[in-house]
Amino acid sequence: MKEDFAGGQGAREFLHPVRILFAIFVFSFVSSLFLGAAVAQGNSSLHESGRAAQVRALNNNVLQLHGQLQENASGAGTVRSQAATVLAQRAAALQTLMQREPRAALTFAFSPDLLADLAAKFPASASVLESHVTLSGTVEHWVADAADLKSSKESWFLNAGGSRLELHFGTAHLGASSGPVVTIEGVQLGSHVAVSKVTSTPLSGSFVIPNGVFGGRNLSSLLALLLVGILLAAARKLSVRAARQASATLLRQLAVCAVALVFFVSSPLVASAQTCTSTGVQNVAVLLVSFSDKAVAVTPQQASYDFFGGNDGPSLAGYWQEVSYGQTSATGNVFGPLTIGESSSYSCSTISQVFYDAVTAAHAQGIDLTSYHRISIILPDLNCGWAGFTTGLSGSAGCLTWSTAEGTLTASLSYDSDKYFTTQAQAVELVAHENGHQLGLEHSGTITDEPTAVLGPLSGPGTITEFNDFFSIMGAWTLGHYTAPDKAEILNWITPAVGYDVVSSSGTYTLQPVESSPAGLKALKIQRGTGNNGYYLWVEYRQPVGYDSSKYAYLGFMNYNGALIHYETPNLASFGSYNYHQQVLDFTPSDIGSWYKTVLAPGQTWTDPDTDLSLSVVSATSAGLTVSVSYSGSTSSCISSAPSLSLSPSNPSLYAGQSASYTVSLTDNDSSSCSPNTFTFSPALPSGWSSSFSSSLLSLRPGQSGTVTLTVSAPSSAAPGTYPVSLTTSDSTKSATGTANTTVITAPSLAISVSISGTSFTPPTTVPISAAVTSGGLPASGASVTFKLMAPNGTTATQSATTGSNGVATWNYKLNSKSPAGSYSVVAQASLSSGGSGGKKTAAASSLAVSSNTATFSVQ
Repeated sequence: MKEDFAGGQGAREFLHPVRILFAIFVFSFVSSLFLGAAVAQGNSSLHESGRAAQVRALNNNVLQLHGQLQENASGAGTVRSQAATVLAQRAAALQTLMQREPRAALTFAFSPDLLADLAAKFPASASVLESHVTLSGTVEHWVADAADLKSSKESWFLNAGGSRLELHFGTAHLGASSGPVVTIEGVQLGSHVAVSKVTSTPLSGSFVIPNGVFGGRNLSSLLALLLVGILLAAARKLSVRAARQASATLLRQLAVCAVALVFFVSSPLVASAQTCTSTGVQNVAVLLVSFSDKAVAVTPQQASYDFFGGNDGPSLAGYWQEVSYGQTSATGNVFGPLTIGESSSYSCSTISQVFYDAVTAAHAQGIDLTSYHRISIILPDLNCGWAGFTTGLSGSAGCLTWSTAEGTLTASLSYDSDKYFTTQAQAVELVAHENGHQLGLEHSGTITDEPTAVLGPLSGPGTITEFNDFFSIMGAWTLGHYTAPDKAEILNWITPAVGYDVVSSSGTYTLQPVESSPAGLKALKIQRGTGNNGYYLWVEYRQPVGYDSSKYAYLGFMNYNGALIHYETPNLASFGSYNYHQQVLDFTPSDIGSWYKTVLAPGQTWTDPDTDLSLSVVSATSAGLTVSVSYSGSTSSCISSAPSLSLSPSNPSLYAGQSASYTVSLTDNDSSSCSPNTFTFSPALPSGWSSSFSSSLLSLRPGQSGTVTLTVSAPSSAAPGTYPVSLTTSDSTKSATGTANTTVITAPSLAISVSISGTSFTPPTTVPISAAVTSGGLPASGASVTFKLMAPNGTTATQSATTGSNGVATWNYKLNSKSPAGSYSVVAQASLSSGGSGGKKTAAASSLAVSSNTATFSVQ
């Protein structure tokens, strides 16, 4: 969900008081966090946050209580009572860590075998333990934007198995190119999941987002239709290759429609891209919604002017008509006011109920919404701090099919607060922004390497913001045109070779002003350097005409005499951004901190310090902009980047004196023109620990990945606790560090006793032999037992068995006529994995083993 906060004059002044209050709140919250006790072991991470230190301390408390039961089960009731409090505190702290520092949370989650043992020892607290999960489902996505359009909060939700889970990405991320159905691996606690791995699942047709809060619907008919479609395709002997091409095209249309940006919405949704496009007539239904105790402060006539025009002011219809060169228009109707429940019945986290209740109210008045594919709800402000939020997501103008009590509606959806409709210009700013999201646009931000350069190297282009592109309504509260990359690659309003040229060789080009119509050459998509496919500078030319004129906010301060340039890179997400097309560059470095005047002016040349590209603006008149593009022809230079390093598993468990092994995965991220690198490894371990590697060096080519095994050994004196493990890899110029944990648990007071049912036997017969195994004084199920029998003549026999739920393993030894007479002796050895009773042995830890007494019997 896209959620946008207050526009208006206050926002234009960046709402300094709000920012100050917000900073005070954040400082107070962080300061109030309980840091926990100091880590008992040496080498606690010096850079560990207070939240992580708190979880480490609580882990250690849990392990101490677990150790008491490992050693002696007497007094278990008291220990379990203490553990219930500590485990509840740990769950709350770990869940907070998952939300704030998911990568760290993955390293503090206990291993599966230890979790199984904790659940067995503390059954009343099993529900507050985390679990390692693999889940598949559909996704929702929403973004909450700060009031001054300078920051945002992005959240993802997975609908899987009837549950709606919030995802927090640690070592993986769900990007804009992910498929509509995903499989995630990670650690779940309550309704939160720290994600370690994401796999997109392609679809060849429609898909369903399961319902969460408001109840499901019968979707069998939709699945049947999908099956019929598949069968028809097969009957027509559609080739595999053609089918894949058709499926890929459909996936591009469905992918973002699947990512429902509904703020805590949990309705059943079916992706539908066929009925919604970014061109043509957009049928818009504007629903004025009043609460029974609070009327909406917008009249139908005001809303009609704001959306559809009819007076001399701006409107969504007029804006779309101009910026699309007549290819997209808005028409529709205003309905209402529609009265629903009291304002106290709704909250910011359940805003979707407003939509369902509004649809019910509209249906009761005989209003048919089925022909509208864009819905905007204007409602009284709920004091959420937002101006509006929308169900659009980048790259798709597709809609969602909403299942309601009155039927299905296929539409994109926005909520707009009525407090921002005080003037027509302000209202249209909000509407054009929110409905831009409905068309599939994300925010338009900035990128800079000031004060040293306009743009940094390909591997690190500079500081990125999500907003502050004052030329675009998607970057600030203005009515500036959507950007050229938006028009070309999202909205399809300008097309290759006609509306824009893709440039990878030297030449001179003349661009029409973006505002001019009919559409001619409006933009250049210039490759950033020879051979650097995927990295582009988008050049366009703005003039103060129409909605780009000084008639509207901010735009009177803008510099129109030059080339407006945005940067596109294939991996902005790795630099902290999810906007793939809208980062404006500042070519006036003397004007540091200001984004009003950013153009490359006539007579100026920008030479890229990191590639062989240079740009010159030859001239800029009201008729057009002439740009010279030059490539020196040099080969691509080596772009050096820090390698990627990870350790797996994140937190193995073992006993003191044992070892754990990690798979160290390393990727060389240098560009293809760089030379191979040889990496060395340097671990940082707690005091008294030791380590070894399967290989001390790893040589990789650019883009190549490899692995080595790191083995760490805990001293026999190590106390129970979660210990930090850190590994740094480096070559001659750069390095990277990976972190993990190792959890030391108390070895159980394992004991085994062998007994024989009888003292003297006469062949042929069977000798019943039993071995009772206890752990912490309690029967140990799942323990491995090896019996060894020695006959009077010196021969031996062995038998392996596993203890049952009663902790007993048996061996029925058979005597025959050839069995020698005399005294027989029997001993046994038991072993138990580091997970304890019933635990599953991990590859990272050895089993604890103990030997039994000697039992004897005689044969006559």
